[in-house]
Amino acid sequence: MKAIVEYLNHSGYLVETNNHILIVDYVNGKLPKLDKPTLFVSTHGHEDHFNKEILNIEGNVKILLSSDIKETNKLETKNNVFYIEPNSRRYIGDFQVDTFGSTDKGISLFVYVDNIGIFHAGDLNLWLWEEDSQEERNKMTKDFRDEINRIRRKNVEIAMFPLDPRLGKYTTSGITYFMDNVKPKHLFPMHMWDDFKVAEKFKNTMRSDKTIFYAPSHDNEKFEIDVL
Repeated sequence: MKAIVEYLNHSGYLVETNNHILIVDYVNGKLPKLDKPTLFVSTHGHEDHFNKEILNIEGNVKILLSSDIKETNKLETKNNVFYIEPNSRRYIGDFQVDTFGSTDKGISLFVYVDNIGIFHAGDLNLWLWEEDSQEERNKMTKDFRDEINRIRRKNVEIAMFPLDPRLGKYTTSGITYFMDNVKPKHLFPMHMWDDFKVAEKFKNTMRSDKTIFYAPSHDNEKFEIDVL
């Protein structure tokens, strides 16, 4: 079975399976014709992850928003818009959505559709900054590893995870721990702030016999992958 994974922009990804389309954290980038049942998900309300214009997209489209978006935005009620908390499960059409927590805001999520397990981290990452105290780093590391240990129980075929160059020497710490412990078959970077070189560098230096890593070089780049 094949799937198409498209890097839209920043943390936005589209995954097209045989019968469905999943779009997570769309903010910018061109969207294709949505000619299959489509689920949009926004993992939290930060402006680089949520664009309220998705609420105006027409067609066979359903929208799932993290509960923090409902709390901070005055959005009109629509019958195709749903909300979800961390650590929850919801069925929307043929999509099964399991949510996890974040080390920043909102949710991370595992979506199961067409027998494919897809994970999107949102802003779940090992956010270690040069100016952090040792106490802050210890807490962040514990919170992050606790969350990853819950996610590792899932069979993740396709994953999207932050690779943020602003973290300096800690840029690859989170994605490496995720890769080594969750062992996704296909791994895509996000949250790169248009620094595509950081993805290429990681691709050339990472070591895994379980995971294939992909390095987007521009917006709306598509990858056709074999799953299952």
